[in-house]
Amino acid sequence: MERSTDERAHIRQFTLSLRPDEGLVHPVDDALAAAPALDRQSLRHVQSNPETSTLCYRIEGDERRLPAVLDERSDVLLDDVIHDDGGAFGLYLRVEGELAVFERCFFEQGVLVDPPIAITGRGLRLQVIGTPAMIKRAMERLPSGIACSVDRLGGAESDGLLVAALTDRQREVIETAFDLGYYEIPRRTTHADIATVLDLSGSTIDEHLRKAEAKLMEQLLS
Repeated sequence: MERSTDERAHIRQFTLSLRPDEGLVHPVDDALAAAPALDRQSLRHVQSNPETSTLCYRIEGDERRLPAVLDERSDVLLDDVIHDDGGAFGLYLRVEGELAVFERCFFEQGVLVDPPIAITGRGLRLQVIGTPAMIKRAMERLPSGIACSVDRLGGAESDGLLVAALTDRQREVIETAFDLGYYEIPRRTTHADIATVLDLSGSTIDEHLRKAEAKLMEQLLS
């Protein structure tokens, strides 16, 4: 089947700015933003699930202010502080519900969010990975009232990208899988289809995909 130009486009890294940040992450994020003596610097990790989600912040300020913000919130299921030597601290949160904007606008479109996500005071600045068509669909699904700009565009071979951790063969396999629709919902291709395109065995495709996906997840969560 002939694929459109957009579907055949290469994966790229985009730097996006979203403004304002109110309502973009989770209600507890809005509460932290309004708290005195707490300055959210970045989100080091986000994970969204239908029932519970995870946020990990880097915050500058007085951590003694946290109980006043978090203790009475029924949507905060777990919180913990991670200390470092730089005058800031990490805040780990497990919260109730999904991260709706990230889920609907990015994750459901197959877009990877490459942390950390900078919190600028005016909004969020984040690096995302996908094709131009995927990023366009993600931007179109942002809530009304949220302004989005593309600040920078980079290629998939940039040193800062997650795919830099892959071998040439792993990268070829995972990019071919992506182009053929392996990561779409529902999937549009199989290991056998990818193997045919690359003239490899199905077991080799399976091995390369599993290793590549493991490396990408390690980079995302480190």
